[in-house]
Amino acid sequence: MKAYYDLKQHTEDWYAIRYAKIGGTRASGLFIKSDNLLIELLSEITEPFNFDPDANDFFNKDMERGFELEPEARQKLSEYIGVKLIECGWLQSEENELLGISPDGISEDETITVEIKCPASKKHIQTLLSKEILPEYLDQCIHYFTVNPKLEKHYFCSYRPENKYQPLLVKMLTRQSQINIGTKSKPVIVTIDDACKMALNEAITISGQIKDKLAELSF
Repeated sequence: MKAYYDLKQHTEDWYAIRYAKIGGTRASGLFIKSDNLLIELLSEITEPFNFDPDANDFFNKDMERGFELEPEARQKLSEYIGVKLIECGWLQSEENELLGISPDGISEDETITVEIKCPASKKHIQTLLSKEILPEYLDQCIHYFTVNPKLEKHYFCSYRPENKYQPLLVKMLTRQSQINIGTKSKPVIVTIDDACKMALNEAITISGQIKDKLAELSF
């Protein structure tokens, strides 16, 4: 794994390094039997990167809130777990060039990472009541382990300072943690380590499909 510590998120260089890659927001595609991820990657690979500040820096209200609160949340989480967390623009997998992720925080020895969410009130309450990482965030958390072979612990954090009862919820995952990658009605329980192997195998398959499709398009 290669870490880009000097790369600032939401800059042109940051968007460029993520272009045609499977980052955290695309990680769910590694567990879905669909061509959508392949098509999305091909649509970028077959065209040059074009930086559009207005389009790339678009934030809806919730995204802008998260961007503003993330440093505060990272500091509180650092104090909570007793580990200094630093910023890093991008982690690039060396096992598969398609895979990478932008961590919300990482320890100096790269064995601990964090994913921070600063959600609206309803989503924060959902997380508090479930006492678990919500399914829509789980694939992104798995992806940290897939990209970083040194990773031992990953912390998921839901932070909402307005909540007077529990503003900070923290859940820890290790490679031995058991998770459900299926549905509530049809659960598929695996360890994080097994899920990472599945994701990496799918990334290898997609890499091969990309080469085949590019060969077809060259004629």
